Amino acid sequence: MNALDAELYALTHRGNPGDVEHYVRLCHGAASVLELGSGYGRMLLALAAPARTLVGLELDTHLLRLGRAAVATLPASKRRGVTIVQGDMRRIEVGRRFERVLLPYNALYCLLTRAGVERCFRSVHAALEPGGLFAFDVWNADRLGDDDFAPNASDQALAAFEHAGRRWVAFESCRRARGEARLDVTYSYVPSGRAGRRRQVVKQRYYRSRELLAMLGECGFALETKLGSFGGARFSERATRLVVVARAAGTSVGASR
Repeated sequence: MNALDAELYALTHRGNPGDVEHYVRLCHGAASVLELGSGYGRMLLALAAPARTLVGLELDTHLLRLGRAAVATLPASKRRGVTIVQGDMRRIEVGRRFERVLLPYNALYCLLTRAGVERCFRSVHAALEPGGLFAFDVWNADRLGDDDFAPNASDQALAAFEHAGRRWVAFESCRRARGEARLDVTYSYVPSGRAGRRRQVVKQRYYRSRELLAMLGECGFALETKLGSFGGARFSERATRLVVVARAAGTSVGASR
């Protein structure tokens, strides 16, 4: 992802209603928080607080720069506790443990193999204080493939915004890709004037709720809550989202360090 594509990504992906409030509540009273896939800093800005150690882990260089620029706008009392580092969520190496580890906004689906998810979960366990909480959310894939719940292959308008003196319209489409449970999500950006269109493809692998919960258990976590929305709705097959909080219980086997 280059600098312009990172900026367009940030302007398009603004989170889901209620997600910031959910993670802020979850981190209330926590002195140390790690966010995986911290991107352009959206969640970090909400979680930064005086006397809190807050670390963002981001793999993409250009998103990482946007995140650092966003954190630089915080008041000094909040900014001094925030650090953003480049790294892979499958191998967390930040030199300390945390009371909370967060993985918001479908970022888990960017791990394209079960082995990658298991490495991530074990690495999270190793990065948590004993009894610490791991929280993530993804869109609920339990019904994907049903006749009335299939990927949207045609372009759908997703967002419109001003950037660099132009008006942009973002479109999204989705198609099945080769490989088990794989999807490619394409974002097309159409600018006003004569500027060229931009295109981004985000590769995802979806996981059913049972798969994810089973892997959590295998990696040393005990489920605390499983919800179908940030508002507290009960999870079911027809829920839009899967919102999970799990507690580090015991010692995971084969933690990747």
